[in-house]
Amino acid sequence: MRRNWLIGLFCGLFLYMFVAVGFAAPQAYAQEASLEIEATSYYLMDYETGVVLAEERSEEALPPASMTKVISAFVILDKIKEGKLNWDDEVRISSRAAKIPEVGIKLKAGTTETVKTLFDAMLIYSANNATVALAEHVGGSEENFVKLINGKLESLGLTGAKFRNASGLDEESYGELMPQGEGNNMISARDMALVAKQLIETHPEVLDVTKIAEKTLRRGTEQAEKIKNWNLMLPSLKLEYEGVDGLKTGFTDEAGYCFVGTMKKDNQRLISVVMGTESEVARFRETKKLYDYANNFELKSFLNENGVIPNHETVEIFNSVDRYVPVVSEKEIKLPVPKNATNKISYEVTYYPNVKAPLQSGDAVGEIKVLNNGKEVKGMEPILLVTKSEVEEASSFRLFFRKIYDKVTGWFD
Repeated sequence: MRRNWLIGLFCGLFLYMFVAVGFAAPQAYAQEASLEIEATSYYLMDYETGVVLAEERSEEALPPASMTKVISAFVILDKIKEGKLNWDDEVRISSRAAKIPEVGIKLKAGTTETVKTLFDAMLIYSANNATVALAEHVGGSEENFVKLINGKLESLGLTGAKFRNASGLDEESYGELMPQGEGNNMISARDMALVAKQLIETHPEVLDVTKIAEKTLRRGTEQAEKIKNWNLMLPSLKLEYEGVDGLKTGFTDEAGYCFVGTMKKDNQRLISVVMGTESEVARFRETKKLYDYANNFELKSFLNENGVIPNHETVEIFNSVDRYVPVVSEKEIKLPVPKNATNKISYEVTYYPNVKAPLQSGDAVGEIKVLNNGKEVKGMEPILLVTKSEVEEASSFRLFFRKIYDKVTGWFD
């Protein structure tokens, strides 16, 4: 009887431990496992740090449809910033631009429109004819504008992407109006997210346009025309989601329904991409899943700006007056981490070779890689390790005796 009681107690304890451990062990991955996104590929990143929160087939190049217009907008905003283009510049509409099919605004060959009118029509309403008119005006031809697009992608380090036109329409839609070249526009979900991130960093004013749900073009004239945003997640629209303020939808038969989106809540901005969803509503439904999933993370600070990295308080610079120079983190170190999980942050420092004095305060001498629980944080942008103050070059006399000192002390090592 006593033996049976002990066996029962042992089995009970074992069952309890099995259930407790079996249930608790996967906790940090439970949400990830349940994230089921119905799309060919997707990508979710924290805007500030670049940290990847979720992804699937994110490096596979796919047709982006009208998400292409985000990159066209990047090129145009660059020209505005450089002073080579102005918002009130008049753009003459070519017969070719006026014929560009599918979604478009009222354009007539031989008339003019301002850059601002065409830009708003491109980003808010996804007007293909407005996009081509801008491309021809800026590049001289759409083919030349596409060279600017591909050059921009290359400058961002996105060598896996390749574009043939400015609007995102496929060859079947363009027909004989398709720009010269081979293939169609192709880019991965990851690269599309990185383009969006760089666009917002470089030209934050783009969000002032992409957040507009409805606008009247040429207001107060006989040609006034109301346009609506295809991004139904914007405030006041039927699938609104708190904090959404951009960026761009896309659709072709080949690409399916796509969406590169961004939202900001509680000082954290997210960038998302879904490609190849099944319907207009599905691209927003799947994006909502990604944004909801992001609620499982919190953006935490682990080291202040000018903070000292443990075990890397100084760097040796042989030709400086003070051989060991104080170094600090260039900026605050923070990253999104899973809530209710153990997050042990550590750092790996790589020093640049052959760094010599003189140096200014804030000059980079290395890079900091952030690890969470011993693993590299995917997408985390390297943080510079910089000098805390000005570093003076040592005199030849001092360096001569330093070499002698090093040699002598080396004999006793």
